Amino acid sequence: MTCGGTANASGYDWADPISSGCSNDAYTARSSALPDNDEQIGTVELRYSTACRTTWVRVYADGPDFGGYVNRNQDGATQWCGGPSIAPNGQEYCFSPMLNDAGYTSYAAVHASDSTGYNESGTHTTSSY
Repeated sequence: MTCGGTANASGYDWADPISSGCSNDAYTARSSALPDNDEQIGTVELRYSTACRTTWVRVYADGPDFGGYVNRNQDGATQWCGGPSIAPNGQEYCFSPMLNDAGYTSYAAVHASDSTGYNESGTHTTSSY
């Protein structure tokens, strides 16, 4: 499946970026480190497809208790990560379905807890894209 500009972008709201083919040309438009005290325990990325004009969140974290989302600023539409998988570097990761970004801006956010479930950290991309 091929994406194609503004007219098709809305058709990819809530679609999977990999099975749709939109991840083929994607790049990380914004990213932020996920800190826990003085240590980086993960990364949140706002992914963007130029062909499909869509955004989604991708999160990498050291532990299993985390979640992330992409938020479209203009209307508050939000997509959350699915269940975590194991990345080649050993970290766990997840990615969300996509949001139409043609004429919109979005940001990505993440939160994580340590193994006790009490110490929670969170961050978001410092600017929208």
